[in-house]
Amino acid sequence: MSGVRVVVVEDDPSVRGLLQTLLVAEGYSVSTASDGLGGLGQIAATSPALVLLDLMMPDLGGARVIQELREDPELARIPVLVVTGQEDAVADMRARLGDDNVFLKPFAVGELLARVDAVTGGP
Repeated sequence: MSGVRVVVVEDDPSVRGLLQTLLVAEGYSVSTASDGLGGLGQIAATSPALVLLDLMMPDLGGARVIQELREDPELARIPVLVVTGQEDAVADMRARLGDDNVFLKPFAVGELLARVDAVTGGP
């Protein structure tokens, strides 16, 4: 089963692994990257149905990744869900992406998976 493709961009290996495991168990096809530059490469290469994105990462932060995606006509349509531990950035990200598209760590797994299903139409 190929599944709907999701790219997870997260520098913390345990969170990245958790997200990948959860999504694969739900039937999604998952690619991962440990930083913003790698994430942009994965997104461009796979044209996913959704990106799960951390904000605080080495090299290119999540806010910059979103900016780069929105400036690229081929990638601008890809929805982004932010999963962050950066409490002070949540309000700004919710204003930019919508209240339902930003999750503060630790997040409720069921809520995140329900939102992934809602945005992608499910695996």
